[in-house]
Amino acid sequence: MVSRYLSLLAIGSLLSVSPAFAQASQPNGNAPAAPQGQRREIPPPTNLKVLPKDLTGQQVVAIMHGFTGDLGVECSYCHAKDPATGRNNFALDTNPMKDRARVMIKMRNAINTEYLTQLDTKPDNPVTCGTCHRGMGQPSVFVPPPRERRNTPAPGTPAPTTPQPAN
Repeated sequence: MVSRYLSLLAIGSLLSVSPAFAQASQPNGNAPAAPQGQRREIPPPTNLKVLPKDLTGQQVVAIMHGFTGDLGVECSYCHAKDPATGRNNFALDTNPMKDRARVMIKMRNAINTEYLTQLDTKPDNPVTCGTCHRGMGQPSVFVPPPRERRNTPAPGTPAPTTPQPAN
């Protein structure tokens, strides 16, 4: 029993110091992991057609996180996967939802800059994607609640007459 325990302990020790094991335990198998608490640098964005071209990678990521929250979707809802890597390729335009998103961003911008600015009383908050989508990729149609009907006529209208049965 003791010899079996010692054998397992020796094998475990060898595996922990083995270069192959150490390499396999690192992300991507070849690069050392970033120190805990640090994030990898976000590259500058490419293929920006609606968003300002001078945004940093961090700014674009923050905006995109806002969209995912407003629509309740993941990145792949609008961004296409790279066929070679299987990961999202944010510069590709092959997903038709990306074109739809660009149109919707232009519409939101127009509402905020062209229309809401014409109101005498400006709203406290700008229109966002979440204003209509409310956490859903496809916004639901608003159906107003049914109005309560009363049996009393509106002022100035004659009271309805009830037909009398014929004798």
